[in-house]
Amino acid sequence: MVPKPDTDVVRELVDRYDTLTAEPAARADSSIRLEGIVYTLCVITGTRRESQALTAARGLLSTRGGSRGLPGEGGAAYFQP
Repeated sequence: MVPKPDTDVVRELVDRYDTLTAEPAARADSSIRLEGIVYTLCVITGTRRESQALTAARGLLSTRGGSRGLPGEGGAAYFQP
């Protein structure tokens, strides 16, 4: 059985990505934070490219409509059983 990403986590990551890419690169840590968000989205969605991860994440959010399981189930906060 393949674990399903927690939609709340995916939504937060996509929101953070959108916020960081919308603001000017005035903060030095923005690129590091953005890199971490992209990496995490790639891991959660099982993709290797930023564009694929965002497409998969947004597709997941639109398909699942934000439903979520109980936190902590499945052994990881990023995934639902």
